[in-house]
Amino acid sequence: MGKGMLDFNTPPLMFAAWPGMGDVGLTAMEYIRRGVDARLFAELDMGPFYSPEEVVVHKGLASFPEIPKSFFMEQHNPDLVFFESTMQLGGTEAITVAEAVLDVARKIKAPRIFTAAAFPYPMSYKAPSRVFAAANRQKFLRELSLFGIEPMPEGFISGLNGVLLGIAASQDIEAACILATIPSYASGLLYPKGSLEIIKALSKIADLDVDTSEIEEQTRAYDETYEDIEERLRQVFPSMIEGDEELGLEQPFELKEQQGDDERVPEMVMNRIERLFREVAQSKNRERAKELKAELDRWGIFDLYEKRFLDLFKEEE
Repeated sequence: MGKGMLDFNTPPLMFAAWPGMGDVGLTAMEYIRRGVDARLFAELDMGPFYSPEEVVVHKGLASFPEIPKSFFMEQHNPDLVFFESTMQLGGTEAITVAEAVLDVARKIKAPRIFTAAAFPYPMSYKAPSRVFAAANRQKFLRELSLFGIEPMPEGFISGLNGVLLGIAASQDIEAACILATIPSYASGLLYPKGSLEIIKALSKIADLDVDTSEIEEQTRAYDETYEDIEERLRQVFPSMIEGDEELGLEQPFELKEQQGDDERVPEMVMNRIERLFREVAQSKNRERAKELKAELDRWGIFDLYEKRFLDLFKEEE
């Protein structure tokens, strides 16, 4: 890591982000960082963590992709530090990177670290994204509720978001992950509406004045894409209930089977699909992969998840 000018008037808040579902967290953090015009002061060498799984071909010439970047940026008045990475990690490598981020946090005496992520939920894109928090201290969680951020009810936070929260707790560093709900089917797509809500939440917490007009325009532009996707889902589930444009988290994007079953089919289906993706990613079990493929085909949505499905076995290939 290179040296930078870290002469803060007050201990800076720290934000950390990396790729994830819908790139919701990374998009939000990057937007805030650009909005406050933070400057680079150090880089984290990702070479030891990077194992190429493919080559890039341009006009017949093959070469390895560029090594992912991870960097630290600073902003003064208000005093902020950002860590951003273009690479998501798991296992021991995630622990190593999280410890490197926390080492910088200790050196700059950051009182708190915020990460951000998506919270997949069976909802329509027309419903507002709600913001939740998972913190490693109860007092911290109560303070976040004063900003209208609800505690995450239950579930798991995987990857670097989860690892950093856990390690920070063991080192007595306060950390929280801010999550925005996104439609379950959108986990492999960009979802700027979720990023927008995280930007608003973090701006309140850090008392920042961030112009959100650009991402609001991006959100409107993506609405057409998500309308097309949901129209296709309506064709698969012809008895979808009316008035879905007014549905919120308590009444999610709800479709019913033609037989009149009152069970919320998309919630059941999407939860099963996400569970199968996790199981196949962890075990590389071909039989479970076939089961996942059959489930996606059954509901006519394989093409929406095709890249994510094929990525499961890139390393083996």
